[in-house]
Amino acid sequence: MSTRSICFGIWLALSGVFISGAGSVYGQVQHPYYLQALSDFRMARALLLQHIDGKPMTHNEKEALRQINVVIREINEASIDGKEPAQPKAQGSLLQCVEFLNKAKNDLSHEEDARFSGGLRDRSLKNCDAAIRFVQQEGGK
Repeated sequence: MSTRSICFGIWLALSGVFISGAGSVYGQVQHPYYLQALSDFRMARALLLQHIDGKPMTHNEKEALRQINVVIREINEASIDGKEPAQPKAQGSLLQCVEFLNKAKNDLSHEEDARFSGGLRDRSLKNCDAAIRFVQQEGGK
């Protein structure tokens, strides 16, 4: 996979809108921190894909992309509209990719409605930490 694919996935994951776990239309709630986190994940994926730029992917790049895509997919599955925005244009470095992942982690760290989350926040934080670790390992080469 290319860096563009990774960053596009991050960007896609971060733009979702979420609903309450109450199961009713009346329980729909927007979670702006998840929306911002989704945007940050998508930008991080775009930066990672830009870094790869068609070259064969290393293990760390593959794992970072996989972790980012997992978070994006889960956030999108929890969204109300499920729409996929266009891929962001990315010019930057792996350091900037880590910065966007850290911003997303911060956004995800806000308190949430436990009925809504179904463990989404904890799983997303775990995947985000793994993505950060893999990108940092790749950048240290």
